Amino acid sequence: MFMNFRNKKGYSLIELLVYVAIFAVSAVFLTAILLTITRIQTRQNSVNEVNQQMSFVANTIQQLVQQASLIDITAGAATTTLSLRMTSSTLDPTLIYASGTAIYLSEGSVIPSSTPAAITNSNVTVDNFTVTKYENLGGFSLIQLGLTMTYNSPTPSAQLTRSLQTSIARVSAAQFDSSVYPATNGALDLGLSNNQWRYGYFSSDVTINGVLGLGVNPPFSNASTTLKSNGNIGFSNSSYGVILNSPGGTCFRLGISNAGIITTSTVTCP
Repeated sequence: MFMNFRNKKGYSLIELLVYVAIFAVSAVFLTAILLTITRIQTRQNSVNEVNQQMSFVANTIQQLVQQASLIDITAGAATTTLSLRMTSSTLDPTLIYASGTAIYLSEGSVIPSSTPAAITNSNVTVDNFTVTKYENLGGFSLIQLGLTMTYNSPTPSAQLTRSLQTSIARVSAAQFDSSVYPATNGALDLGLSNNQWRYGYFSSDVTINGVLGLGVNPPFSNASTTLKSNGNIGFSNSSYGVILNSPGGTCFRLGISNAGIITTSTVTCP
């Protein structure tokens, strides 16, 4: 049986080339769109990871600073280790510091509580971690936190660096579990003449290298007077009194009789 293919037509070479060209251009555009979407998604994943870890570090430090009884670092000097004194002996001292590419938290000086724990994971590298303490009028302390992180990825398009600068204040009432001392000898004050502390309680000796004013405010007009009072000085009973040291080195205590007469008696010099 003989078949006649003379009237059947197929694609010409030109039509085939046009179709191939259209398909190639469409494939290029689709590939470019897919790559762009992939890069955006990868970039957004990097941003989310870095932001989450920076937020976690900042929130952790804020919580610990507000719980601390003392920010135990030198004021005005940037440092890579934040030292906090805590009221709980199992948490004292608490340290937050950068080591290598991570930030660590160490609580307490007794193992295992003192074993450092990383508060950042391997998805990021810590490029910078600094804290600076500032003292404000009224006894409030705050720290300035500087933090820089980079997303840890071998893919250049996924690498991302973010920086954070923020301040964290410790505004709770202080309870100290260690010695409190000024950074400079004889240069800092405790309270002000118009903003004074109320009561003071001490269980041992008080040493004052200067004028002691009772009921008066500094500056004192007579610096050679070591005790100056604008009120009464009382003694609990007649066995006590004012002790004076004579030029010859003998000490006398001034007392008073029942008739109101001033009496003197020799006593051991204080």
